[in-house]
Amino acid sequence: MVWLTVPSPVSVLLFASVLLSFAFLLYGLNTLHLTVRSRKYRLVSSSALVTRPTVAIQLPIYNEVYVVARLLHSCVEAAKSYGIDLVRIYVLDDSTDETSSEIDRLVTVFSSQGYRFKVIRRGSRQGFKAGALQAALTETTEKYVAVFDADFVLPADFLERTIPILESDAKVGFVQAKWGHLDRNHNLVTRSIAIGVDAHFLLEQQGRNASGYLMNFNGSAGVLRADAIREAGGWDPNTLAEDLDLSYRLQLQGYGGVYLSDLVVPAELPPTIAGLKRQQGRWARGSLQTAKKLLGRITTSKDLSFRQKLEAGIHLTYYLVHPLMIASFLLAVVADFMSVDVIRYAVTVAIPIGLGSNGSAPAMLTFQVVPWIVFSGLVFVSTVSVLLFCAQAVRIQKLGLLDNIKQIATLFVLGYGISISNSVHALGGLFSRQTGTFSRTPKYAIERGGESWKGKKYQISLGRTSVLEAGAVALASAACAWAVHTNNLGILPILFVYLLGYSFVLYLGLKQSMAQGGQADF
Repeated sequence: MVWLTVPSPVSVLLFASVLLSFAFLLYGLNTLHLTVRSRKYRLVSSSALVTRPTVAIQLPIYNEVYVVARLLHSCVEAAKSYGIDLVRIYVLDDSTDETSSEIDRLVTVFSSQGYRFKVIRRGSRQGFKAGALQAALTETTEKYVAVFDADFVLPADFLERTIPILESDAKVGFVQAKWGHLDRNHNLVTRSIAIGVDAHFLLEQQGRNASGYLMNFNGSAGVLRADAIREAGGWDPNTLAEDLDLSYRLQLQGYGGVYLSDLVVPAELPPTIAGLKRQQGRWARGSLQTAKKLLGRITTSKDLSFRQKLEAGIHLTYYLVHPLMIASFLLAVVADFMSVDVIRYAVTVAIPIGLGSNGSAPAMLTFQVVPWIVFSGLVFVSTVSVLLFCAQAVRIQKLGLLDNIKQIATLFVLGYGISISNSVHALGGLFSRQTGTFSRTPKYAIERGGESWKGKKYQISLGRTSVLEAGAVALASAACAWAVHTNNLGILPILFVYLLGYSFVLYLGLKQSMAQGGQADF
């Protein structure tokens, strides 16, 4: 038993910070663990197909006038390579703008050339992407289903690279390819985000696949076994992460997932802060909805090991990091305004080391604990783990670590800056009974230098979280000023990182909003 002989509000505050840092440590060390485990990943080889099964390419589309032609052209090339008579391209069109007329024009042209198309229009967005995919599944007779979002460009040999793996093992439920980037070098935002996406595919996906952990289908650039989808319960619109949800349910049914690191399917990254926040917010809400839905089944599963269950729990709850960041920020502000000198403040801890005789008090070992030192050490380890994670993604691709220090630093700052937006969505996923709206990330067909998102349709307004970010900037500024005034310099680094992150995201959001010049996306 341990007694704290100074049970003051201040000690409670500081120990709450230490507990938060342990939570950060769990997620930080997991990134380090997957980084190490990713080295065990081996490229998957497959033999040539003797007979080729039928494949459905399904394309959920909602108002994507800039990229739909590029998508359909690449699908046609993939069908031509695999076998025109064996591939049916399902266009799941929920659009409300001229995207639909462009689809009709292209389908007419390609159908006249012998390609097999089916356009499905539901007349509503009920269930959003999951609803569209489930509607298509009821009409699908093909053995396999390949899914691509509107901004992806299929390699011509995509089906020849993936289908043999599914054909060789009836217990493989899905195959996931690596995402590439069409607009990596467009601006600082895309260059930075690209590193984060690369780290996910090169380290997380490789690490999970190599270790036998449950992995996720990423919602695009993958192929699934149609009967396995039906067996697992189909596409469920009750989460905004229908891909994560289905891939976990497939694995709980006994199917496995295979990741192909050497099959790259390029797509677009969001070039604006507003687009990034929308995409990340949807993933945050959907991930935690999936956690609520499936963690009970995962925990009680007799087919999963403890390590698989632990990794699944960390994976599905990862976006809790952002509410924890907000809590850490607010605790630092409170400690600052309470004038707690975090460097010097110590808590006396007494531990019994022997039994007392004749009813006397036991002998005690008494020592001082400085919570700030513990907190700083744990946060340092967590931060270094994440930085190594990003640096390893750059190193593997031989992009030049020194050339990408600015991008890694920017990604780090962005992570702090979008924590408010992600927290709002993450908490909504945890506590709201409403699924929420699937607000898709607009794409602008940016591939080459000189192309821009400015002046195009589908622009995103700043949103209400920008007001919260402005408030956080004001609060962090006041707290930093107070820390300087009271010479409480130990708490200043914590406050400054949050001030930098919120200021950077707010500044870029305002700057890009004023430069939009296009129609708003509703």
